[in-house]
Amino acid sequence: MKIENAYFSLRLPLVKSSWIKLAGSFLVGQGALQLIQVLSGFFLIRWLSVEQYAQYSVAFAFQSTAGMLVELGFSGAIIALVGNRIQSKKVLGNYIRAGRFFRNRLFLIMGVFCLVLFPLFTAKHGWSTAVTIVLLICILSNLYFSGHVSYYSPPLIIHKRLKDLYGIQIKNGIARFLFLALFQMMSALSAGIAAVSTSLLTIANGLLFKRRSQALVEEPKTSDPKVRKEMLDYLKPIMPGTVFMAFQAQILVFIISIFGESRNIAEIAALGRLGQLFLLLNIAGTTLIAPYFARQPKEGLMPKFALVVGGAVILSFGIWIFSYAFPEALIFLIGSKYQHLEREIPLLVFSSCLAFISNLMWAVVASRKWLWWWMPVLNIGGIVLIQILAVTNMDLATTRNVLILSILMNAYAVIHKLIVATYGFTRTSRG
Repeated sequence: MKIENAYFSLRLPLVKSSWIKLAGSFLVGQGALQLIQVLSGFFLIRWLSVEQYAQYSVAFAFQSTAGMLVELGFSGAIIALVGNRIQSKKVLGNYIRAGRFFRNRLFLIMGVFCLVLFPLFTAKHGWSTAVTIVLLICILSNLYFSGHVSYYSPPLIIHKRLKDLYGIQIKNGIARFLFLALFQMMSALSAGIAAVSTSLLTIANGLLFKRRSQALVEEPKTSDPKVRKEMLDYLKPIMPGTVFMAFQAQILVFIISIFGESRNIAEIAALGRLGQLFLLLNIAGTTLIAPYFARQPKEGLMPKFALVVGGAVILSFGIWIFSYAFPEALIFLIGSKYQHLEREIPLLVFSSCLAFISNLMWAVVASRKWLWWWMPVLNIGGIVLIQILAVTNMDLATTRNVLILSILMNAYAVIHKLIVATYGFTRTSRG
């Protein structure tokens, strides 16, 4: 017994040290990666002309939406399904091969959709055939090689190879920024070059992830039907929500592309970049708030929820006041080409604040496992209804009205999470 106690007394500090080191690697790696992505994004807004940024933004919206539809959550399910069998290379390889089985078929379907729909969007705005072809090639190449990133990063995450995971992305992100800067210095930067840089980044990340993960995986030549069925059964309940979110993530760009002009597309995309400044707050909700509420007892849960949400509301109000009083501070980030958007800045920040509060409430709801079948029905149904009413009753050819639509959708998201949380507290109090 004394020997066992001595072992555990020595082992515990080592475990704590390991987790502290892992958390430090995550914070440093994720922080550096986000910084590079944010800087590259803002410099790209400044460097590209308004029309070129509109072209790049529509291509990015197509690429992002198609990417989510091609994945449909299969790559994200690998870590959960592997569970505690992380040391089995064959188990990990079987799930990767099964996920790729579905992805390869979805890629063919989404590739055809992109080939048909993207030229229709570009034709409306009078963009040249050459620009359309270059952007379309970049969309398809990115869509294909992003599978390497999706399926060969889980082995690195499972085995805590964060140095490889973030090191590859950070180095390639810096290389992409220098690539863009070089073309800018030569006055040769365009939407096509920017899209090519994104594709090259995805290709490089994917190939290096695959190379680094080979020692951790034994991937069979063909997928196992039983594993495919397991993955499909696991993901079926959330697939409708995944499809909805694929479109919802880029819905403002799609709406303004249909109803507005190239200038409006660039404005919405540039303002959207500013909204990404809330990303750190959203990450904090996932990494700090969710684990905290997951381990809390039932007693005193509601006051803690009210305190956290109330704090988020106060913080958001302060940020909104700053944006209203000093919009030029945020305009500076996106450049003088968008200086006329000072009146739209408070609308954007208000919408982003609502999204932040909604995401924070969702982190609490999910951590308590307050998940019921009617939640996605109420959420998707309400947001789609708002969008239909907006299309039929609002002039969505203007940047301002599209931002107002964004506020309405995010306000409904807050109401939806509040309904779910109230129901969850009621069920908890009953026992």
